[in-house]
Amino acid sequence: MKDTIFIRVESGEDVGYGHIIRCMALANYLKIHFKIIFITSNSTGNLNSLIKKNNFRRISLMRLIPLSHSNIINDAQQTIKIIKKFGNEKSLLLVDSYNLPIRWESLVKPYVRKLIVIDDLISRKHNCDLIIDQNLHTDMKKLYQNLIPNSCVKLFGPDYAILRKQFFIQRKHMKVRSLPIQKILISFGGSDKKDYTLSILNLIECLEKIKKIYVVVGSASSNKDKIRYFCKNHSQFEYIEQTENMAKLMRNADLAIGSGGTTTWERCCLGLPSIIFVTSIDQKDIANAVSRYNCGINLGKLNKSSKLVLSKILSSFNKKEFEIMSKNCMNLVDGKGAIRITNVIRKL
Repeated sequence: MKDTIFIRVESGEDVGYGHIIRCMALANYLKIHFKIIFITSNSTGNLNSLIKKNNFRRISLMRLIPLSHSNIINDAQQTIKIIKKFGNEKSLLLVDSYNLPIRWESLVKPYVRKLIVIDDLISRKHNCDLIIDQNLHTDMKKLYQNLIPNSCVKLFGPDYAILRKQFFIQRKHMKVRSLPIQKILISFGGSDKKDYTLSILNLIECLEKIKKIYVVVGSASSNKDKIRYFCKNHSQFEYIEQTENMAKLMRNADLAIGSGGTTTWERCCLGLPSIIFVTSIDQKDIANAVSRYNCGINLGKLNKSSKLVLSKILSSFNKKEFEIMSKNCMNLVDGKGAIRITNVIRKL
């Protein structure tokens, strides 16, 4: 009989889709060896339907906002109740949430055999047995120093990038990208709360040499109707909402413009050079590190000079430099991160 892994994660307008997408990707490898149960709330704009579509069991809890001390305790108590009812002393818990702090982990940890955390924010404290941070940071040696137990197993860096199987499959068909740039992919995540997508569209609407621009938005995007209207009135722009074939779109593109979030590692896996905009504080260090590794060009936050800078970059790419960037991307991420993580979890 398989041991159970509970996965506590959220998705929606406020937290985006990156957390649940990577948890789903990992779950599809873990399910060979474990019984998987997702624990989520019904947040606005959630992707809970995706859990069902992937044939995983989901148990709902009431999410209380704001996450005050009492609400964090309440969330922990709800989670413990679910674990006690559907698990046993051999169960494991994986949590992927910026909103559930160490005190939540400490309350829940006694009720599972091992607690696993996925995080990107290197300043947070954790009480866990295994921590996964798939990102490239500017100082990899000091990650979570004095913030996790000494006995905690650490899986850091893009070798542990959690990608869906579609990326590993498409990678087999990839070649190093080269000039000319004829197709661009634009994607700023599932919710794009700061409306970067529409801003970028307005910056590049007059590009003449680009044959096709794929514009990918999530179903939680508050401005998707405006973006759809824009694409309808510009022939080379193609509007795509909540795609399940991101790997194929990336394979067909020559360049990506997007955020420094989880899609960074998807782009790298397929050797897709990118222009990166930092849309949240947790992406700043990642974008800097990716730029240093020459896997993308970091333009930081969107500002008044972005149009001029973006136009200059698009017109000044050098063939050799562009090919080197594509090679660097593929060397950084091989698409096997979820397999490596699964093997470690099996040995816990």
